[in-house]
Amino acid sequence: MTGITANSRQVRPGYIFVAILGADFDGHDFIPDAIAQGAIAIVGERPNLSLPVLYVPVQSSRAETAELAAAFFRQPSHDLKVIGVTGTNGKTSVVFWLTHLLRAAGIRCGMVSSVLNDLGGESVAATLTTPESPELQSYLARMRDGGMTHAVVEVSSHGIVQHRVDAISFHLNILTNITREHLDFHGTMEQYVAAKASLFERLAVHAGGAVLNADDFYFRSVLERLKPSIPVLSYGIDSGEIRATIVKSDGWWTKIQLRTPQGEFDVRLDHPGRYNVYNLLAAVAAASGLGLSMDRVVEAISTLPPVPGRMQLMPHGADAPIVIIDYAHTPDGLLQVLRTVRQWHPQTLWLVFGARGGRDWGKHPQMGEIAATWADRIVVTSDSPYHDDPTALAESIVSGIIEVDRQRLITVNLDRASAIATTIAQADRHDVVLITGRGPETVQTFGDIRVRAVDSEMVTRALENRR
Repeated sequence: MTGITANSRQVRPGYIFVAILGADFDGHDFIPDAIAQGAIAIVGERPNLSLPVLYVPVQSSRAETAELAAAFFRQPSHDLKVIGVTGTNGKTSVVFWLTHLLRAAGIRCGMVSSVLNDLGGESVAATLTTPESPELQSYLARMRDGGMTHAVVEVSSHGIVQHRVDAISFHLNILTNITREHLDFHGTMEQYVAAKASLFERLAVHAGGAVLNADDFYFRSVLERLKPSIPVLSYGIDSGEIRATIVKSDGWWTKIQLRTPQGEFDVRLDHPGRYNVYNLLAAVAAASGLGLSMDRVVEAISTLPPVPGRMQLMPHGADAPIVIIDYAHTPDGLLQVLRTVRQWHPQTLWLVFGARGGRDWGKHPQMGEIAATWADRIVVTSDSPYHDDPTALAESIVSGIIEVDRQRLITVNLDRASAIATTIAQADRHDVVLITGRGPETVQTFGDIRVRAVDSEMVTRALENRR
């Protein structure tokens, strides 16, 4: 056996191919391709398949893949302290910032995120928030073999339910928050919360514990599911063992008083928004739970890196508007970003955004209402519609906008590049143009067609044309 994969295109001689029934494709249809490329065994969910190689029928291909991959890569999570970060919003920022705090303390640490997989000196482009289990286990193995002692892993609710993290021994898990998202997949908020909470339920009694947002509505729901022996470290602005008092904020930075079991510290966070205070607290609480000196942590806060596609300020001239790109794609995410930008008191706040297809349609009108409440002028455009009708997606947002203020809707322009360019051309130099939904993503998907589409590149072209 030379490898294991659920992607038939990655099969090499000596591989085991695991056929997974996915949302868009059935892996069983690619078994002949896998065999032709040298697979020596097939694992699948269909019974009684007659194949020229060994076939092992299982109840759940995904669950079996996780166990096989962990075994093949010699259980890398047993040799690392793996920190899982889950929640609706803020996961990527917490992964980036906790990794930074650990490295600043001299700890050799890798990370897996929706933006970038940094294996400790080796970077791999991200494809999913949480990779499929063979890929994820290979990343952890490369970290271990490269001398890393810690790994910070972004964990999506899909990744939990689809068994991608089943065979990982987590040392400490972090919950950022839980708000409406992925109800197309989970069905109800109760099932969504249960998926998130299950990551904490599987913590072993000897694990480092759970870091929970005490201000979050679902804090108690998750707390009650934990084993009594699991240590819990809570954080928040209004409550929690590790707490921040916001002393002053000008929108771009926030001065806070940080209260921890190791004492109180005055800290300046050079990243905008109240929501980023929560992201910082999650990282600080995890660092404390991992035994880091708070003096070292506070020192490292001054050099926290920007996170790609999160409140990304685009370079602009004196005669151009301020343009911000952000990944906000949930009602709460959009609300937090708009509130933050409002603190800058722009002459006019423009918002360009769309709705992603293949997801929970119920949140689109909510996002329209939030947009019409906080933005002055709104341009509705496309995101990645997948197999949904782009016009219908836009109309679902518009239905929420007109419930609040029809006059704030400037236009619906489904050509995203054109929508961005037109908005930037119209905006005054005292305005702010906020573009949300896609952040650092590089591909826009229309049905089965994938095209390169990068918001930052569209903005750069629009600003050059304006000049």
